Amino acid sequence: MISNLDLFRNSVSFANLGSGSRGNATLVACQTDAVLVDCGLSCRQVQRRVRRLGIAANRLSAILLTHEHTDHIAGVRVTAQTLRIPVYMTAPCRERLRGGRLDLPEDVDVRTFKPAHPFRVGALEIEPFRVPHDSVDPVGFAVGVGTDRVGVATDMGSSAPKVIDVLRTCRAVLLEFNHDERMVWGGEYPQSLKERVLSRTGHLSNKQAADILVELRRGVTEEIWMGHLSESNNTPQLAMEAARAGVGHRARKRIALRLAQQDDPSTLVHLGRKAIRRRSAR
Repeated sequence: MISNLDLFRNSVSFANLGSGSRGNATLVACQTDAVLVDCGLSCRQVQRRVRRLGIAANRLSAILLTHEHTDHIAGVRVTAQTLRIPVYMTAPCRERLRGGRLDLPEDVDVRTFKPAHPFRVGALEIEPFRVPHDSVDPVGFAVGVGTDRVGVATDMGSSAPKVIDVLRTCRAVLLEFNHDERMVWGGEYPQSLKERVLSRTGHLSNKQAADILVELRRGVTEEIWMGHLSESNNTPQLAMEAARAGVGHRARKRIALRLAQQDDPSTLVHLGRKAIRRRSAR
């Protein structure tokens, strides 16, 4: 197989493989290396969706974990063992998972990092940053080469200055648009779950995410992927309306808006020096 990565030798590429409560995974790649940010999909699904993008699964170099919740880690063990790739997570996250949902066997290479301390996976530069979420030491990531960076920021109940600072440096951003607050309050969730979702360490509402987009207009961001939409408390239409309000209809800078899907990979986006280009999944 000729990889689509070989067709864009001087660019960083990314695609969301799946986003939502039933599993999350995002691919970020350059010509020589590729990583998964989270692996909440099965190994079979990861391989199938990567192949649909024209990329061989054996091109994957590592898995980066944002936090320990099941929809972000469900496929980690089998994927890491099958593809023989290391798994990166914070040390507190690793301690929480020991003896629990992801007690990785000794044949899996687990490596730890500290938030706000950049590291590399091959040619890819990784900048982890803390996010407010009700998990152990949760992070988002900026991944790329040089100025061509992709930001992944989902599962956070509120924003923070450092989050904005990092995302402003990313050409493309996968940002959580989890819920519409009115739908949460009027929905069938028990009161305790409603309060959790709406808390500052829960999930971003459409309005909160739109407020972040207002800030990103001042950076280099050219493309926003709306991710982690709740199937019970949001609709694509409501998320898109909020995002359009955030980027501004009359803003001087044009930011493209896309919806990440739960059951299908997105297009493969190439962050070229002159323009973002897309290649559809086959």
